[in-house]
Amino acid sequence: MEEVIDIEEQKEIKKKAAEESQLNKEITVKFLLKFAVPTIFSMVIMGIFGTIDGIFAARVISVEAFGSVNIVMPFFTFTIAIAAMLSMGGCALVAKKKGAKLKLEARQNFTLITLVAFLTSAIFCTIGWFLRKQILENILGANDIVFDLALTYMEPLILMVPFMMLGIILVQFLIAEGRPMLSMLASVSGATVSTVLNIIFLVVLDMGIVGLALATGIGYGVPMVLGLLYFTFYRKGTLYFVKPTLDFRAIGKAATNGISEMVTMLAGTITFIVMNNVLIRIVGIEGVASAGILMALNGLFMTLFIGYCSGIAPLFSYNYGKERSDRTQALFKRSIVIVGILSVLAMVLVMSLASLLVRIYVPIGTDVYNMTVRGMRIASIAFLFMGYNVFATQMFTAYNDGLRSGFISFMQTFVFSLSLMILMPMAFGLTGVWVAFPLAEALTIVLSTLFIIKLGKKYKYIKSKD
Repeated sequence: MEEVIDIEEQKEIKKKAAEESQLNKEITVKFLLKFAVPTIFSMVIMGIFGTIDGIFAARVISVEAFGSVNIVMPFFTFTIAIAAMLSMGGCALVAKKKGAKLKLEARQNFTLITLVAFLTSAIFCTIGWFLRKQILENILGANDIVFDLALTYMEPLILMVPFMMLGIILVQFLIAEGRPMLSMLASVSGATVSTVLNIIFLVVLDMGIVGLALATGIGYGVPMVLGLLYFTFYRKGTLYFVKPTLDFRAIGKAATNGISEMVTMLAGTITFIVMNNVLIRIVGIEGVASAGILMALNGLFMTLFIGYCSGIAPLFSYNYGKERSDRTQALFKRSIVIVGILSVLAMVLVMSLASLLVRIYVPIGTDVYNMTVRGMRIASIAFLFMGYNVFATQMFTAYNDGLRSGFISFMQTFVFSLSLMILMPMAFGLTGVWVAFPLAEALTIVLSTLFIIKLGKKYKYIKSKD
């Protein structure tokens, strides 16, 4: 009987070792690509399906519906930004503790962060529901023309805020668990369900903007359900739900670690609002339409960097916790090369495909078409710098250095982007709006490089010459 128990225990040990071995491997280019590609793929797919949602709104319902969606989305961007902060910051904290063999503490922190996310989403849901009309009119700026349509879209999504936050967080923790393929499956499943439901609700059942909201919310719910099932019932991995301890320090560390992700998303929303105001003044409402298309398509290509950097971030945290500086140095060197290749690839693709992609939204030859194609080609130069800036912020987050990561994001968005978006059009008109994108990224890369060099020896991703 004892031999049977010993055999079972040995099997359990081997299974757990296999789970952890996903993070505990030598850093080669082949391993990095195998580890990060699922995350890149899932991010790109999510970006594509997000773009498709906008096309459904504009083509199947109406232009006013598309405008209503854009008016409402900043409210949900804020909730998604909170989820990004907790997920990236929490994963860095938990992966580091996994590497340091503090497995029980890692599980307790993971469970606590997930619980905090749920409580936060419940608060947002409650406040949003009771103040939805005031938020829509006084903060989001919905006018009489689109107010009712925007409210109809907003109401179902408010109730699905927990789906959004928990789905984002659990998908990221699957990567920290060393299960990038499962994370990809969860993300792609959600995006696929959302698209299929858009077809059913809008084309077949003719539910209008309510159907669009339901499809979006349910799409976020799929990865949430898959994540909850995995972390609740699969007890053979490193991470699963346990009874949490109230650790305010862990919550604070997760929040500060991921502050750059929240700053980036919130500031991007503010920059978009400022850009809309500038473009309305320069060329009118057509400029706003052009900017919306440009931001959506450029955001799609940006997922290449975000997918890779968020995918390999747990490797930095884990090996830092294990004090394997040889691996963090190899990870840093190889990532610099991979990010550089992705940067050039993104710029070339945008320049080459700009005309084809813009035609998805507007007919060829129109003022909006011409404006957007020219703007995309100028703004695409930003990709040469953007990849390294994303890498720097994600890497410092992985090292649990959220303050420096947040500072880079703050300077890039609230200082460089906003100021250039206001000043450049004064001197160069419409061209100045597009030039502001690469110029802001170029200024940020100077700051990112200084931090990378300064902190290389501290975090041991740069080999000391001593």
